[in-house]
Amino acid sequence: MLLTEFEPGRAVIEPHLASDAEVKEVCDTLIFSFNGEIVNRMKEMAGIHEGGSIYSLNGRHPWYIYEKTGVKIAVTMAPIGASMAVGQLEELKAVGFKNIIVLGSCGGLDKRIEADKILIPSVALRDEGTSYHYAPASDEISYNEALLLTMEKAFNNAGIEHVRAKTWTTDAFYRETADKVKRRMAVGAEVVDMEASALMAWAQFRRANVYQFFYTADYVDHHNEEWDKRHEERTADVMTFFEVALAIAKEL
Repeated sequence: MLLTEFEPGRAVIEPHLASDAEVKEVCDTLIFSFNGEIVNRMKEMAGIHEGGSIYSLNGRHPWYIYEKTGVKIAVTMAPIGASMAVGQLEELKAVGFKNIIVLGSCGGLDKRIEADKILIPSVALRDEGTSYHYAPASDEISYNEALLLTMEKAFNNAGIEHVRAKTWTTDAFYRETADKVKRRMAVGAEVVDMEASALMAWAQFRRANVYQFFYTADYVDHHNEEWDKRHEERTADVMTFFEVALAIAKEL
């Protein structure tokens, strides 16, 4: 099968050769946010300046430098979907970012997990295509345990409640059938996302420091075959999750 053809050798197109990034300023740590509102609101803060950008056919993708109380980080918007997210991380690592803090929402499969809860995706089911080009074929993949412990230490120091979770990473969010949800839950998946397993494979392959956390959003109700957006339950301001990312940055 095509997805069993993992080859670790040099690619024809390597990111350090392909990138046409415009680099003004790079720091050690980058927050890679799938929530565009966080990036837009952060840009309005005093003292924020643009540090550079990468490019794709979609246009220009800038990052912004944030410095406060001894913490200096960059923040950029992450594109939704495993292939684009990994592609941008390839170029961002190539320009010099060493630590990547990834934040975004996930869908709940288990209704007992309330909205706006902080989860650390420690294990992912690989139901997307990108990861198979960065790691040998398998059903599951994990983050480096040392990186997970660093995140947990940061959250504990900051008093942030959190739990580890297994996620189901899928490319096709419009094909989350009730029966498929039941099968994923039967092997331990509690939430669903679109990028985590690919980010885990990329992090292992490139030996990158990736610190990813979720906040829970909608609920995929396989019992009633309904989509519960949980708008009334999702009361946290999005900048709360930016502060969670800053807690990790301070630990680094």
